[in-house]
Amino acid sequence: MTNTRQERKRLLPKAQAGDANAQFDLGCEFDFEPPRDRRRAVRLYRAAAAQGHAEAQNFLGEMYRNGDVVTQDRREGMRLLTLAAEAGESSALTSLGYAHFYGEGKKKDRDLALRYYRRAAANGHDAAMYNIGLMYKKGRVVKQSWKKAVEWFTKAAKQDHVASISTLAWNYNDEDGAHFDDQRAIHWLKRGVKLNDIDCLIGLGVRYYHGDGVKEDRAKAAELYRLAADSGGSWARYLLGLCYRDGDGVRRNRKIALTWFDRAAKDESAARKAAKGLRKEMV
Repeated sequence: MTNTRQERKRLLPKAQAGDANAQFDLGCEFDFEPPRDRRRAVRLYRAAAAQGHAEAQNFLGEMYRNGDVVTQDRREGMRLLTLAAEAGESSALTSLGYAHFYGEGKKKDRDLALRYYRRAAANGHDAAMYNIGLMYKKGRVVKQSWKKAVEWFTKAAKQDHVASISTLAWNYNDEDGAHFDDQRAIHWLKRGVKLNDIDCLIGLGVRYYHGDGVKEDRAKAAELYRLAADSGGSWARYLLGLCYRDGDGVRRNRKIALTWFDRAAKDESAARKAAKGLRKEMV
């Protein structure tokens, strides 16, 4: 808190003097650091954007696009994002690519979307790399190629892009899939676990539970399920309930099992039906 106050005090005179970089940085302070004042952040972004600050234009554009703090105005959002993209701002390029790909606030044009993604990816933007990977995976605009998709997913994954890591993990983890690769699956599952990705936590937990490609360790499986469950994973809640019901990796406890089944049953997911059925059997 002290550092936040000091940083705001340092930036304020520069921002008031019209320094666009200081206006943007101070806006970020109010936007993300407590005590937050997001309306003030918007005013600061707006002042910096008016001076051509590309990051401020991008931030403000996304706010207008999503109706975040400001009244939603997709036209204004697209205008600001376009200005930022013209200046080479990578996130804005990616957002415009998305807008053209889905026809959201822009005319649907997937060839143009790919060009925007490529420009952003050339600047090292991981989400743009991921989107290009999806286009190769699904054969949209480009010729379908799993090899090229993997190249792009891997580039993004090396920057800890969670969706790319999860995509690689689950494509390699699918025993019935065309790209099953046991060791690569485990590699990416472990990478995703380090980033607390729910799907990777569950996937690696299942492997430890069954000793599939790793040494069987049901206590480790239960630990991974718990991490995923605490992060909102409904299927993990169901699996953790089973562990407590059967005493797998944890001390058998009917009451705790029912608690996890109850939590899973409240979710809108495949786990809901399974958890409700097991709960009825136990009561």
